[in-house]
Amino acid sequence: MAANEVYVRNHLYFVPLADLQPDPNQPRKYLDATALEELTASIVQHGVLEPILFRQENGLLYVVAGERRTAAARKAGLTTIPAVFIDSKNHSEISLVENLLRQDLTPVEEAEAMDRIIKDHAYRQEDLAQMLGKSRVIVTETLSLNKLPKDVQDDCRKDPSIPKRALIEIARKKQEQSMSTAYWKYKAKMNPKKKTQTGVKASKAQSTFNVMDNAEGKIKTLEIQNLSAEEKQNFIIALNNLKRAIENTLAAATEEKPSKNLA
Repeated sequence: MAANEVYVRNHLYFVPLADLQPDPNQPRKYLDATALEELTASIVQHGVLEPILFRQENGLLYVVAGERRTAAARKAGLTTIPAVFIDSKNHSEISLVENLLRQDLTPVEEAEAMDRIIKDHAYRQEDLAQMLGKSRVIVTETLSLNKLPKDVQDDCRKDPSIPKRALIEIARKKQEQSMSTAYWKYKAKMNPKKKTQTGVKASKAQSTFNVMDNAEGKIKTLEIQNLSAEEKQNFIIALNNLKRAIENTLAAATEEKPSKNLA
């Protein structure tokens, strides 16, 4: 049906949901489950209050803006959805601007969408800044988020609570490992009470690592030659106790556990 239908630009239609395809260039890559359930409940009660935007290509219909409304309408059991047809080669721009105006994208999704538009249309950053009504500095800083390591980007798509400014500061680091470390430290600091059992174990291990690092630093700066005879003796005893503790821990860490599959 969609292949034979003739649509008029900027006109409103009630499009069968079965005919709509997700746009492969859709900026939004993650749909929050809780927000989707809330929107579904709203649609069940009130219907779809704001039309989506769609385009046609090779007989197929693609959602340009309104992916979440489309998904919620399907969950609500609707068969059609109000949709406005756009006939524009710059549909990716329209999708990005619509999402930005609605503040629907995470910082990482925004950065990826900007980068895709620059590559697809051979834009300069100045062109993109003018199109979005943003300063060149903001565009440059946002695009820098594409340098973040994959594990950070993937986590950010699912957690929109991480502010863009914090991610920009992390992206300024030169090494990917430094970015990852800074990100996970920042996130742990944001959610100090949100710990699973595994997280608690990891936290205890990290605390031990920190103590060891501090102890190593203090030992290196200690001027042993300036200690009194009694202080030297106590220092030697403490080092021997530490040595035994380290040896016992190493032995436990390297000991192979017996297989549970043995008869």
